[in-house]
Amino acid sequence: MSLIEYLVERGDWRSSLRRSFEGAIRLLQTDRYGRCSSAVDDVKSWLAVGGVSRVKLQLDREMKYSRFDENHRQEIREFLGQLIQENQRPLLRLMADHIIPWDKADFLATCSTNESDFEKMLEQIASDAKPFESWMLANGYTQEDINYIYQIIDEWLVKNGLRLPIPLNDPYLN
Repeated sequence: MSLIEYLVERGDWRSSLRRSFEGAIRLLQTDRYGRCSSAVDDVKSWLAVGGVSRVKLQLDREMKYSRFDENHRQEIREFLGQLIQENQRPLLRLMADHIIPWDKADFLATCSTNESDFEKMLEQIASDAKPFESWMLANGYTQEDINYIYQIIDEWLVKNGLRLPIPLNDPYLN
């Protein structure tokens, strides 16, 4: 059965979504082309093609097409958000390993932050502050988690040809 068939209001749709989402992550980590159920394969292919934003998009399309009640659709979206947060570290690792395509919006959603806060952190980092690390430590992340995220940020900056802003008090500025 496809994932959408498991998500009807009857039955235990939450455990089906959890099983499919976490199963897809496990397969992407170990054997991307391994055999699995069609529900796990749905999530696995969506993640591999477009990350968590693609999973959200496809689920929304299929729920609309299947005429799910709006309240049920919202419950599914919220539970998916919870699953993304619970599986933050493996998702970030898959992004760092280029198994899930890098996307700034996915990265921000996975880290539970918004773009303006992220940009402020980058500005502070340029002035030798460590706001991102301070925020992560204050929110229960380990140093190992922080190192993974720094790796992803570094790769994204290099990939996009970006450099951190130069502080205004730089003696080399004209």
